[in-house]
Amino acid sequence: MTLAQLRLATPCQLKALLLSHQQGTDHVRRALRNLVDESPALVGRTHRARQSYWYCTPAGLAEAAASGELAPTVGRTTGRRAAGKTGLREHGLALVDTIVVFHRAEVADHADWQVEVARPTPAGNLVPDGVVLLADGSSAFLEIDRTMSYARLVAKLERYDAYRNAPAASCGNAARAPRSHGQETYAGPSLERPFPAVLFVFAPAPRRAAPATRETAFHERARRVGSVNYRLTVATTTLPLLTRDGACAPVWRVVGNGHGEERRALVALPKAR
Repeated sequence: MTLAQLRLATPCQLKALLLSHQQGTDHVRRALRNLVDESPALVGRTHRARQSYWYCTPAGLAEAAASGELAPTVGRTTGRRAAGKTGLREHGLALVDTIVVFHRAEVADHADWQVEVARPTPAGNLVPDGVVLLADGSSAFLEIDRTMSYARLVAKLERYDAYRNAPAASCGNAARAPRSHGQETYAGPSLERPFPAVLFVFAPAPRRAAPATRETAFHERARRVGSVNYRLTVATTTLPLLTRDGACAPVWRVVGNGHGEERRALVALPKAR
């Protein structure tokens, strides 16, 4: 179920999520080998640079989907393809590393993440890298950046704004004002919860500027998006900083005028209006 949910992972990542009390990865590796020995095999693996990357086979995905606990996906890259392509693999592993950090801090359980599930907008589907239900009952969107251009990052940010205002699929109650798909999905009946924050995590990548440099450059561009700091709460960090200090630490830098270089904890992020 975890591999089907996350797409791919290493034994060390699986141990951190499922068996953190274990000293090594022997138990995880034994369980993975048992799944390989099923007929048909439920998981597969790819080896690169003395590391193994594990993913669900079609049979494994079918068995996981039969549980009814997985969110439907649209056009999602399979774990096997992601494990075999360097860029996709490193992006996916950076996402799982982020999930591990949240899990260790008990900010969110690994089972409370949805990876690459499409959301409708007037401009086409928005596909967040991840959506998480946090321990306090709120939600957050997560984007991992390794090699994406700043123009594409800003375009995705603009699509979040489009999603925030996208009409819900159902007509709802005629006695109340129309609500957006985002309100129907995340705010609940009372609208007490604001639209989820959009979190960007900048991860290391070869032949690219350092994550902190890319983070600063992104701020310069993202603050020009009209919805930021009003309809959208957008915050950034780097994967090395998040991993070092933990998910509860003040590692998030809010995009928008007046926030400067100050970093805040996740619970202290400003709420979208």
